[in-house]
Amino acid sequence: MIRLAACLCLLAGSASAEVTLTDPVKAILDEAKADCASLDGGVFEAPEGTVARVDLTGDGIVEFIVDASKFVCSTSASYWGGTGGSQLSLVIDGKRMDYFAQEWKVVAWNEAPVLLLWLNGGECGGAGADPCIEALVWSDFNKAFMSVRPDASE
Repeated sequence: MIRLAACLCLLAGSASAEVTLTDPVKAILDEAKADCASLDGGVFEAPEGTVARVDLTGDGIVEFIVDASKFVCSTSASYWGGTGGSQLSLVIDGKRMDYFAQEWKVVAWNEAPVLLLWLNGGECGGAGADPCIEALVWSDFNKAFMSVRPDASE
């Protein structure tokens, strides 16, 4: 709980127009905390690295990534994921977009950030252990990520 409070204080303390982006991040963490508490009074932690600040759109302004694979609940070892992956919530301009992935990474390609999601092999028509990657690139025109896969849930 102390780590969650420290994380929220750090996010709330940033001084810029991006501060409004913390509302969806706080809501995600509050929801996870409530979910954990509902499991036999579990204690929730959001350790360092749970919330990442990354420029996902290429405009020089950082967005937020909340990685549920990092969540810890004292009464459930696997509530937020398993071998198939975990929820990854992206917050861009106050809008939340959820994806499901085992791992994620942002790389630069042609001067644009590309979000790579490592997925369960079943997402690519193979077995769970087969390698499968989705690449997402932000479109300013569409105000959405472009990929060859369907859109994320909203």
